[in-house]
This record gives sequence, structure tokens and C-alpha cells, in this order.
Amino acid sequence: SGSREELLRRWMDGLELAKESLYAISGFGDGSHVQHFLDHSSGGTHFIVAEEDPALLRETLSRFDCSSLLANERFMLGVGEPDENFFRDIQTAALSEIQEINMVIFSPLHSLNEAYYDRVRNELVRQYLVVRPMMEVNLRTAPIIQGNTFENLPIMAPSPDVSEIGDGMKDIPFILVGAGPSLDESIDFLKSVQDKSIIVCSNSPLRKLLNNGIKPHLVFTADPQEPTLAGFKGVDVAGLTLACPFSAYPEIVRLFDGRILSWCTFNPIVDLVKKYMAKPPGSPIMEKGTVSGCVLDLSRLLGSKKVLFVGQDLCIRDDGRYYTDDSAYSDYGGHYSSISQGHRLPGNTQELVLVEGRLFVYLKTFEQFIGEQSGVEYRNLARTGARIRGAPYMNYQDAMAWIGQTSSVVFEEKILALLKNQTSTPFLEDIFRPCREHIRKIFEKSFKAAWNTEKLPEKYSDLNYSENKAIIQLLTDANEINKTIDKNKDFWSVLFEGKTKGEVIRYRRLARDIDFPNKNWAAVQRNKEYFWAISEGCHWLLQEMDRKIFHPETSAV
Repeated sequence: SGSREELLRRWMDGLELAKESLYAISGFGDGSHVQHFLDHSSGGTHFIVAEEDPALLRETLSRFDCSSLLANERFMLGVGEPDENFFRDIQTAALSEIQEINMVIFSPLHSLNEAYYDRVRNELVRQYLVVRPMMEVNLRTAPIIQGNTFENLPIMAPSPDVSEIGDGMKDIPFILVGAGPSLDESIDFLKSVQDKSIIVCSNSPLRKLLNNGIKPHLVFTADPQEPTLAGFKGVDVAGLTLACPFSAYPEIVRLFDGRILSWCTFNPIVDLVKKYMAKPPGSPIMEKGTVSGCVLDLSRLLGSKKVLFVGQDLCIRDDGRYYTDDSAYSDYGGHYSSISQGHRLPGNTQELVLVEGRLFVYLKTFEQFIGEQSGVEYRNLARTGARIRGAPYMNYQDAMAWIGQTSSVVFEEKILALLKNQTSTPFLEDIFRPCREHIRKIFEKSFKAAWNTEKLPEKYSDLNYSENKAIIQLLTDANEINKTIDKNKDFWSVLFEGKTKGEVIRYRRLARDIDFPNKNWAAVQRNKEYFWAISEGCHWLLQEMDRKIFHPETSAV
């Protein structure tokens, strides 16, 4: 009705929307105000509609056709309790260069429970602070991950999967060692229990442990970038076993040649290799911005019933200490921090401790993980650390009694047996030749289509050229390219998960603002940006394959 339209117009006119922002809107109602918001906001504005009542939403969707609204990528829907699942779709917005998260916008007719929408806003901010950094890292490191994977395959292709350890270790306590300041006072405890428990650490605390005669049963690394190598410099890794993804930094992988257990959370390159070798897919391990999260997930894979956190302070100490006194960080003074901004959260033995942004993400990652487990007891031994929900603080004396008289010998023997029985590396060129040929076809077709679109004269944008032969041919070419891409989902995954991913995100940002009265012209212009994105990704991938799998003198173009 006219009055409804007037109400919506006045409501929208009263909103001052920032570009490239994420909003929450209260209530779905009949969807009309949501559709109005979508129609009258810019292409960079994303929004999540928070609906408290699932039954009301179900009734609305049964009576009104909201399919076009639900299909729009700027629109997200959260229903019921504002928990992890409620905000699952904000990953899409996190890839769209959102500059800020703004307020809850109260709808003209759907704001019955203000307290509920306050909770939605608070949780939206928290979720976004956790998700955004991880999505940005995922996008930035995608080419590095693929490049490292190709480089590591000669060493890692035959490596045993971490799942092959089996679940026969569940009664051996599992100790996750971090490099927080409290590690310095944990050394005597670790020495006394190193034969009774499975001690696992990352590169950061490794030097401290080895310099004090503590040999971890596994060393984890996950970061694909060069700075993580610092933790292994000046350290004798002989006799140590590494656990890592296929995308680990190659120089570290070479240090542990023949002594590596692998995992594969999501890596289509590795999937091709495993399939060729008739091996099951690699085990997925949680990779949420911190290698300690990976270690924690191993405890789940092993079925560990008792898990202890040592040196996992997850906060900046009152004197500014961030890390242990013996690590790559302390070499340049990086074990102290001048950061004073962050969250003031409950500590294990202090009322409040300072948790800066990065550590806050780690803390929430741990708490979410612990909350999803059952039948597992967690204890936190970081006296000066932040309180981890689900892992109560325990002192060293009580922890020794809690561990009891167990033995880690069976774990050590299992690792040695797995490493001893590795097969040889397959002929990698045979594995990737079909993939390379498929990618080359996509490259040639998409590059040609993009270039042909660039050559179109500007006059073809006029409405009277909408059925022009050249434009219709380009639309036909687009269908052919999509058919070529769809012929092999595995090869497309390899292509997309490298440089192409970032190129496609950039294409989406460009395409949303391309619009002309001549809809066929608009379509070919959007397609052009897509073809350039695909061409860039193909070109990069072909070069990587040639440099690292095929003969170095082979040219990719």
C-alpha cells in the first residue's frame, strides 16, 4: 500500500549508511523492509537480518516469495539464538573488504525485543573480529599455500597421515605447550612428566624445551610463510618428528625429511595425489589462525581424555611480557610488548589480564573447541594466563597427581613404526599432466574471450546493439567456458584455491557496479572481468606447475 511504501521510504531516508559496511537489521517481518533496504543501499553494504522467532519466519516464507532476496549475496539471515551458526554466513562479507561493522538498524515494525537485538549486535562484533583476520589470511596466503604444496610434494607425498597414529593413546595425558611467559616456570614440571605424557609444541617454545633437556614427542608447524623458520634456527632437530600440512614452509620441511607426519584440512592438490596413490584423503585438522589450535585438534584425533595447557598464557603480562625468555622472539626483544589496547578478561590467578586482538582470537578458538568436545577433561597450568572457559586452572603439584603413572613409550614406538614404513614418492608429472592440460584449455579460452571483449567498440553499449553478432558470440563463448570449467570439479578446485580465489573476489567487487541499459552489454562487461580473473589465476598456476613439477625450462604461456 501507499502508506507502507511511504513508511519504508521515510525509514530508509533516516538511515545514514556508510559504504563497505556490515549492518544487522531487526526482524524479517514480511520481508518488505529488507527488500527495500537491499534496493536502496549500495553494492558494498552487507547486512544480516536477525529474526528471533523461527516459527514466524517459516510462516512468512510459506506465504511470500522471497527467493530473489534470499539469493542475494549481500543478504544474510540469522534465526533464533545468536550463536556460531547464526553468524556462519559473515565469512562472505569478510571477503568483501568491509571497512567497519555498524549498528543494529531497528526496523519500522519489527523491534519487539530490544535486549535480543543488543545481544545480536555484541555477538556480531565478536564473531567478525574472529572471522575477518582468518579470512584475510586465507585469501592472502592462498598462492603461497599452493606454491609450497608443489614444492613439498617430493618429500611429503609418502608421509604418514596423523590419523594413522590411531586412537590407542587416549589414556596417555596430552600436553599442549605454548610459548607464553608462564612456560619459564613450567620447565621442572615438564621434565618430571615427559615420559608419562605426550608433549606436543610448535616452533615457538621448541628452543626453550630443547635447551632444558625436554624433547617433545611431536613438533607442529602450520604457517606457510618464512618468518616461522626463525623458531627452528640454532636448534638441533635431529631425532624430532614434525607434524605439518603439505603447505608448510618448504625449508622447514627439508629439515625433517623422512620424519614428517602430515594432515590435509583442505588442499585439492593433495587430494589429487592421495587419489593417485590410492590413499584415503588426508585428515582435516583445525587451522584457525594459531598452530596451537592444530595441536589441540590432534588431541581430539587421538581421543585424548586428559589435555593440559602449559605456557598458553593468551595474554600480555602486567610487566609487558608476551613470550618465554628463550625463543626467536627474545632474540630481538619481541618477547615484550608495549600494547596496552585490548580486552580486560578474567585471569587464572588474577582478577583481570590484558588480552590483545590476536590473542583474543586464539582464546575464543580454544573455548569454542573445548565447548564442542565431550568426555574430555582440560586443565590450564598458565598461572599468569587468561582464564580459558572449560579448562580450569591447576597448579603443578595437582597436575602431576592428575597425570598419574602413565607412559608415553607406546606413542613413541608407534611414530617410529609409521616413519619406517613410508613408501616412495610417485612420479608427480604423471599425476598433474591431465590437470595442467585442463587448466591450459581454460586459460586459452578465457584469455581470448576477455581480449575480444576489450576490443569491442564503445558504441556497442547502445541499446540498438544489444543483439549485435559480436556480443551474442561473447555470451555464447561464456557458456562454453563455463562448460569447460564444469567438466572436472577436482581440477577447478585446484585452480580456484590458488591465486584465482583473490582474483574472483576482486571480480565480484567490480561486477556489482557494472550496469547498463543494454543488458547484454552489461553481461559481457561483467563476463570480461571474470575472464580476466580466471586468466590471471590460470597463468599463475601453470607457471607454478612448470617451475615445481614439470621441467623448469617449460614455459607456461
